Parts: sequence; C-alpha cells; structure tokens
Amino acid sequence: MTRTRMRVIGSIPVEVRPAEAWERFRDVSRWRDWDWMGMADAGWVAGSPWQRDSMLQVGHSPFVFRCRILFCDPPFEVVWAGAGLGIETRHTYRFLPHPRGTLVVSDEVFAGRGARLTRPVVRWYWRRHLHGFRRWVEA
Repeated sequence: MTRTRMRVIGSIPVEVRPAEAWERFRDVSRWRDWDWMGMADAGWVAGSPWQRDSMLQVGHSPFVFRCRILFCDPPFEVVWAGAGLGIETRHTYRFLPHPRGTLVVSDEVFAGRGARLTRPVVRWYWRRHLHGFRRWVEA
C-alpha cells in the first residue's frame, strides 16, 4: 500500500522585519491571541523552547498534537514534526526578508492514510492562520 503524501504551502507578507516577526512568533503562550481556533492549547511540553528535540504541543482540544523541534535558526526558520489521527506532519515556518518587511512562509507536509482528505480543511485553516498572524503582528 502506498503512503499518501500531501504538501500545503502558504505565505503572507507582514510589515515588520524578520527579527520582529520571529520575536512575536516565538512566544507560544501568545499564539491563542492570533489563532484562538487552531492554537488555543499550544505550549511547551518538554525541553528548552526552540531547541532541537524540545517538545511543543500545538492545536486546540481535542485536536492537540505533540511535535518535536527538528531545527531552529532564529529569526529565519523553525521545523518540527508530529503525528496524530493517523497522519504524520513536518511543518516549517520561514521568516524571509521581503520588500514589505517579512515574508512568512508556512510549509507543511502530511503523510498517512487521511492526508489527502484533509487538504480542503488544511488549505482553509493555514490561510486563516497566516492572516491572523499578520493582523496581530501589524496591530
């Protein structure tokens, strides 16, 4: 049986420098301020924040996932991996210099039986998620 894979990439410019965008993003306790729907239960589970192998909880109950930090290069990139509901994910956020300030890129790869079925919801959600971050950072 072939493993189903799906990739969803979205980006949005924000009018702050990458270091400022990262500084706002890195405070996981504030994620619910800009994404109450999808990140209300986000928090650190184990290890030092933003260090390789530390554990981050993301999501909103009952859809909470524990993710391991694989790579972090502040203020430009963070990568984590997690699994739940029969789907494995690898999520990368990038904060790239952009004429308007920063291009925030969300790049997530899903693998597993239900990966393709989640595509419409994931595309809708990540668009909403990125717009929420921009509104919060620029406020």
